[in-house]
Amino acid sequence: MSSSSSCTITCAEVERRSIVTNGLRHRTDYRVEEVLTRGQERGLSVTVGRWGGAELRPTRVFVWLGDRDLGHERVLPTGLEPRLLRGARRRRHLRLGSCHIAFLGNPAATLGLLGLNVARRAATASRPDSDSSGPTTP
Repeated sequence: MSSSSSCTITCAEVERRSIVTNGLRHRTDYRVEEVLTRGQERGLSVTVGRWGGAELRPTRVFVWLGDRDLGHERVLPTGLEPRLLRGARRRRHLRLGSCHIAFLGNPAATLGLLGLNVARRAATASRPDSDSSGPTTP
């Protein structure tokens, strides 16, 4: 096996590292699913142990406490329709101690699009309507 191929992570491999922070050893796992995902919106999911977590998508945010059960999560929409990824992607998983991070698509692009959509929604909400711009005279 060449040195360049040993650094890349294929779909079936899992990279495990032990990280020492402040004298405490944490286990880190990175995994890429073998199944290609098509027709889903990009997303970034962060779960912190059994406390809860959030799934961030450009068009909405799902927030939950405890275990994620269907119907027991809060949905915060940004008011836009979901846009699905055109190409097939593999969902990636990263485990840092008790935190689990999963993402589909580029996480930086997901956060940027979510921030842009939230800013647009805030700007339209703070803009006064044209019908109520001032007093009307009969």
